[in-house]
Parts: sequence; C-alpha cells; structure tokens
Amino acid sequence: MQITTPAVLFSTVSLLMSAYAARFSAIAKLMRGLSLQIKSDNLSQKDYYKKQISILSKRIYYIKHLHFFGVLSLFCSTLAMLLLLFKEFWLANIIFIVAIVFFLIALAIAIIEVYHSTTALDIKSKI
Repeated sequence: MQITTPAVLFSTVSLLMSAYAARFSAIAKLMRGLSLQIKSDNLSQKDYYKKQISILSKRIYYIKHLHFFGVLSLFCSTLAMLLLLFKEFWLANIIFIVAIVFFLIALAIAIIEVYHSTTALDIKSKI
C-alpha cells in the first residue's frame, strides 16, 4: 500500500461530514421552530409537530453518530499514513482496514438517516 491510498479517504470523509454538519444545523433550527409552534398552535397540530420533532431527534442522533464514525475513519487513515512513513506496512494495512470499516459504518448510518428523512415527509403528506 502506498501513502496515497489512505489519503483518498480524506476528501470523501470530509465531504460527507461537511454535508451532514449543514444538515445537522438545519434540523436543529427546524426543531427549535417546531417546539415554538407547539406552544402557540391549536391542539390538532400538536400531534403533527410532536411526530416531526421525534423524527428530527432521531435524525440528529444518527448524524451525531455518523460524525463520530467519520472522525474515527479519518483518524485511522491518518494513523495509517503515519505508519507507512515509518515503514510499518503490516500495521498500516490493518489500521487502514479499520478506517474503511468505520467509514462503512458511517455510510450505513447515513442511509438510516435518509430513511428517517423520508419518513418525516410521509407524515407531512398525510396531513
């Protein structure tokens, strides 16, 4: 393995994390707005807002974990590059495999978050 191999994950993980950081901020803002509407709107809309907030909370949970595994993946990729510089090829390969596994976990979490995103849209379309 060459040093450029683990470096490939840098741009991918960074792109994924920046996209989900923006999503996290947007969801947090939306949750705050819905919380305010619960206090001010009529009773018929409160159930809708509570369902939406519940789904948004789940999405925040998944995004937080996606970031966690993304950072672990980035850390392991960096460590693998460092090990390659010190000619510890066997250990660098193992650490890079761990980085890829963490990245796969982050991608799986992203899929779950997208599923919950469409669930929120389904609730909105039923009203």
